[in-house]
Amino acid sequence: MPESADKRRVFFALWPDAATASRLHQAGKQLHAVCGGRQVQRDMLHMTLLFLGNVPAHHIENLRAAAARVHGMPFTLHVDRWSCWQKKQVAWAGCSEPPLPLLTLAGQLAERLTEEGLPIELRDFVAHVTLLRKARGAPELPKFETFDWPVQDFVLAESQLLPQGAQYKLIGRWRLTPT
Repeated sequence: MPESADKRRVFFALWPDAATASRLHQAGKQLHAVCGGRQVQRDMLHMTLLFLGNVPAHHIENLRAAAARVHGMPFTLHVDRWSCWQKKQVAWAGCSEPPLPLLTLAGQLAERLTEEGLPIELRDFVAHVTLLRKARGAPELPKFETFDWPVQDFVLAESQLLPQGAQYKLIGRWRLTPT
């Protein structure tokens, strides 16, 4: 059995409701017109909170236990910008000023995973949703139409890399509730 067979490529994320996913997908269509690339499918759009990479399958229950100990109030993301990372060939939408509850949520997840003894790779958190892959930059992007994303919960998802692109499967969902 190959080593990767007993590992799962996982991450914690915010998953948009249908209305927010539609707004993000529409933004992706607008960007595609100027940046090209491959648009992320509507049902695959998300904001990664913490990418864990390949995790032994037997650690999934530890991840669930850690997530169950995360608390916070529902909040709203004000999605107000888009841009392209030319080196990564990614076009994205996000928040110019991520709200404190979002940063706290990402930080709590990292803390709870550490408490479970799970290794995590700490990276700077950039609040964004990838809209296009293999995008080329544009000298000037069209004006972005801002909108609000109501956040009620967060998810644990598995990423499967396929020839047509990454496909995601939700493993768990936790509602944001105060302590």
